[in-house]
Parts: sequence; C-alpha cells; structure tokens
Amino acid sequence: MKKYKKASSLSAHIDVPSNTPLGPMRARSAGILSSGEISQYRAEGIALAFDPMQQGWVSDACKDDLSMVLLNQLDPTARRKDAQSGYALRAWSTGDVDSYIALLGDPDVWRFMPENYPAPFTRDLATALIELSNASNHHQVFAVEFDGNPVGQVRLEFDVEPENPACAEISYWLGRVHWGKGIGSDVVKLFTARCLRDNLGLTSLIARAHRENIGSLRALEKAGYVLEGADPKHADWLKMRLFRD
Repeated sequence: MKKYKKASSLSAHIDVPSNTPLGPMRARSAGILSSGEISQYRAEGIALAFDPMQQGWVSDACKDDLSMVLLNQLDPTARRKDAQSGYALRAWSTGDVDSYIALLGDPDVWRFMPENYPAPFTRDLATALIELSNASNHHQVFAVEFDGNPVGQVRLEFDVEPENPACAEISYWLGRVHWGKGIGSDVVKLFTARCLRDNLGLTSLIARAHRENIGSLRALEKAGYVLEGADPKHADWLKMRLFRD
C-alpha cells in the first residue's frame, strides 16, 4: 500500500452513512473499503484507487462527493459559488489517461513550467506521470474537476525550504482550453485554503511563476500571495509567499 502524509482530520467531520450498499459507484463520502470489501471488489474485477485524504482504498469509479464537501468546509464564504460551479479535487487514475493527454500533451501548457515539454507525449508517459503523482509522500497531487470534467492539476510539495520545514509549495496547471475563464484564480484560492486547513503545521506557502505568466501571477495575488522577488535558482521565475493568518 502506498504511503502518504497523515490524512486530514477534516474527514472526521464528514457524516458517513451507515449500511451503505457495496457497489463501484458508492459515494466517496461513504468511507474507505474494508479488507473484505477490497477482496470482493478485486474478485469482481472492479478497479480500485487509493484515496490519500481518507488513507484507504475506494472504487475507482466512485462518486466523488467528498471533495466538494471538504472545499465547502474550507471556505464557507464560497460555498454557494462552489456548489454552482462544481469544483472538486480527486486523485488521478489510469482511467484518466485520455483526458490527461488532451490537457497536458500540449506544448503551450508547458511554456511556463520549469520542465521542458517531453515530446512525444505518449500514453506510456501519461500513465507513468499519473502513477508518479499518487506514489510519493513528498507531495500531494490532485486532479481538478470543473462540472465533473478534469481541467488541470494542483500539487502541494513538502520540504521545499531546508531551513524552514513549516513551509510547502503549491503548483498548478490548467489545460489551454480552460485559460482565461477565472478557473485558475478560483482553484488557487480553494487549494490554498485546503492546504492550510489540512496541514496545521505549515506556517507559510510559496509558489513560483514565470515572470511572463501574468495570469498565474494575478491568480496568486488574488489569493493573498505576496511577491518576495526573483527565484534564486531561476532568474526568469518569481517567488511569492502567503503566511498563515
């Protein structure tokens, strides 16, 4: 079983229905599967996915109602907006390969990333990146859904400042067709709130953006991040920080 950082205590505040029927579409908020249920799912050939938030296994096809509940808890002032616009976070799965390629297999999306575009962007590469996103306790990675469809990704990386272990870094990307619609600003605000709520030991969050990526810089400013200056490792990148209130 994969190892992740300790799950958020937020899940303890979710009312999990009792006597929930077993089935691949069982809601995520029903909780993780028991060892017996896992065996039954596997015997029936039902794909499973590890849920890092609840620290256990759920059906890969489960209805992800838990992310929406958590986002509403994190930012009650935005509850109505979230319910209407349908933002949700979940782990990537191998069933997302086609959507993942459509979003990330675009050189324009990599223009403002620290890594170079890995051409050709093959299915094998997409599958490997999805598996990597779920395979480390050094970071937390989530697919961003908007109205039920993946639109991009958010990531929280730990241990980014050796002299300041109470700091972590957020990063994110959106598919090009979703640029310029305000989705990035919404996601940065919601994910920032969620990271601070889930990780009470953090005192600050940082983010880095290419100095020409005006949209990302504005999204960070709207979320409360303040410019610190040029990134010491990358002259073309700017470093921004948000302190916990």
